[in-house]
Amino acid sequence: MVVGCPKAPSASCLRRVLAVGFACILIAPLAWARGPNPQTLHLFKEMGARVVRRFPTGVGVEGYVIQSGMHRAVVYTVGGGQAILFGRLINAQGQNLTGYFIDRYLVRGGVWKRLASSPWIAEGSAHPRRIVYALVDPNCVYCHHFWKWVQPYFKKGLQVRYLMVAVLARSSLGKAARVLQSRDPARAYNQMEEAYAKGGLAPLARSQIDSKTYAKIRNMTLLFSWLGFRGTPAIIVQGAQGGLRLTSGVPPQKDLPSLLGLAPGS
Repeated sequence: MVVGCPKAPSASCLRRVLAVGFACILIAPLAWARGPNPQTLHLFKEMGARVVRRFPTGVGVEGYVIQSGMHRAVVYTVGGGQAILFGRLINAQGQNLTGYFIDRYLVRGGVWKRLASSPWIAEGSAHPRRIVYALVDPNCVYCHHFWKWVQPYFKKGLQVRYLMVAVLARSSLGKAARVLQSRDPARAYNQMEEAYAKGGLAPLARSQIDSKTYAKIRNMTLLFSWLGFRGTPAIIVQGAQGGLRLTSGVPPQKDLPSLLGLAPGS
């Protein structure tokens, strides 16, 4: 999906572009366009973002790290700044270049620290050998599978930090808010998963959601989008060398030891 604006893009158009979300694109190798583009810089300025870094992609689109408020994202432009591309950039060999660019330009720019300071709900070891972040939607069956499958790893030193997002259904916001506003969010999260087959926890009405809780869910949902994830759970693991592995959706159960870097406990 390519999101475009007219040659003289308006601020409202650019805001719509930013809100659209992701693009999954296949691009064959083309020549890299050299030199800064004033129209592109103006485009980002109009949408309320600033350019942190410009970088070559090697596939004929211009790569940028942009920042809007507290959020940073890897985005691409084509046509001299007349269209913005969000999400996965896949080359002709099937490689996900966006994952590489996020690891290189965002992770080392503080994404792991941002996750650590986010409103997560911890489950597992109190003295973890391994920490995994998972952005989860209360209505996500794959998040439910992930929750079940990681239980045996807690004995081996795993701690999962769940971050609530609302992307799948209208009730997602209310269910996430009920968990976060409970006296014991970790217990409420487990109760929600245990009752998943029966619909989980009843969602709060919008009027029952306080502003701080709403902001937490909104910010995590924005982070989910800005990191280019396309499905939940969005799993983030830090490697031995400090790089991050980003996985969209739950992997097969047999692949969890490789992803988590741990063997399940007995």
